[in-house]
Amino acid sequence: MGNTTAKKAEQCRMFFVDGKKFKTNALLGFFRVPLRRENATKLALLAEVLQKGTEKYPSVTAVAAAAEECYGALWQVQIIKKDGEAWLSFSMEVSKHVSEKEVLDFLLQLMKHPKRTENLFPAETVERCKAILRRRLEAKGDDKIAFAAKRARELAAEGEGAGICADGYLEDLEKLTAADISSFYEEVLAHAPVCLYVCGDSDGRQMLKKWKGELSLQGKDLWEFGQTCRKQASCRKIAEKANMGQTRLVLAFDSGIHPWDRAFLSLRVLCEVLGGGNGLLFQEIREKQGLCYDISMTCDTMTGLAFVQTGVAGKDAKHTASEICRILQNMADHGIKNDDFQDAVEQIRRKISDISDSQWKIMDYVAEQEVIGTNLDSQQMLRRLVDVTAEDVVKAAQKLSLRTMYALTGEEEFSWD
Repeated sequence: MGNTTAKKAEQCRMFFVDGKKFKTNALLGFFRVPLRRENATKLALLAEVLQKGTEKYPSVTAVAAAAEECYGALWQVQIIKKDGEAWLSFSMEVSKHVSEKEVLDFLLQLMKHPKRTENLFPAETVERCKAILRRRLEAKGDDKIAFAAKRARELAAEGEGAGICADGYLEDLEKLTAADISSFYEEVLAHAPVCLYVCGDSDGRQMLKKWKGELSLQGKDLWEFGQTCRKQASCRKIAEKANMGQTRLVLAFDSGIHPWDRAFLSLRVLCEVLGGGNGLLFQEIREKQGLCYDISMTCDTMTGLAFVQTGVAGKDAKHTASEICRILQNMADHGIKNDDFQDAVEQIRRKISDISDSQWKIMDYVAEQEVIGTNLDSQQMLRRLVDVTAEDVVKAAQKLSLRTMYALTGEEEFSWD
């Protein structure tokens, strides 16, 4: 298990984002929960239960009607996984014509006043939500590309919070009761730090203060969150079976670069050089050698892990993995062409600039920056990008070490040998 450095969290953090240019107000509030195997399924089930009714709106239909009365407001309760923690998230996008009182009343109903009797969720509601979650967990392998990518991430971070599946586990679901979920909800209210965000006009600052005040936060002994120090380990080769016609191959690399390091932008550029739409991996492995159907490379913004994902014939998996590593090593040894570097920097610049076009992208970005501890806005990030050099990217390539080779395959004779 990776070592962690505990960091004491504040009870509540509030953030206002200027959203004058948008036609709606967007609000995001979430409870931060350390992600562990023992709480992952409880958390996933709790998110389902909290959508099914409140004290004021005691049914799914009543909740939907209340949202419709707010000029058709869009809302969601969901679990968002970020490294080794999970966010129990409540979000709402609503017309600026809707009064502050109506908006906050709706969100507070979801967050603080779910439908309960003597602090217990209705047993029939919990059982119905268990059935919904059960079907979702049983179907999560239907999208083979997404499943392989998620599974490889979990295996690469095994032994850490980042290696826990935030969707929950089927084998843990059946034994959960209404009492279990009710007591866990009380734990969240008592121990989870809260983050509140408003993206809208300037009066959103006052809305934040009222939101915090109405939550009546009384937290003591807040949960702590650690920064994981991942230990070096030899590469593991793992193959899992599925009903599919091709093999999904994912290579997970540990960069040793923390998201708060200035070098992290170099890692992002590296992934774009290698695995962007027309990156070196596509040019060499797909176009020249015809070994794969698709190939891309990304880095996780919260862990510093990098992933190459591709679809191959099972018989070509070992050779394809070797070629990926060869191309990476060649870059580490001999550098990159200036045109490839400049094209990749431009792609990253566009992606960072695009954040400002969406309220939800802005708030997700701001929230990540707060958790990481860098607190850079997108313009500051763009200024840092200007300082990245081709030599920095090569140094990032030199840091990568192969941590996990994962294959999801339907071929009976598949072998790494």
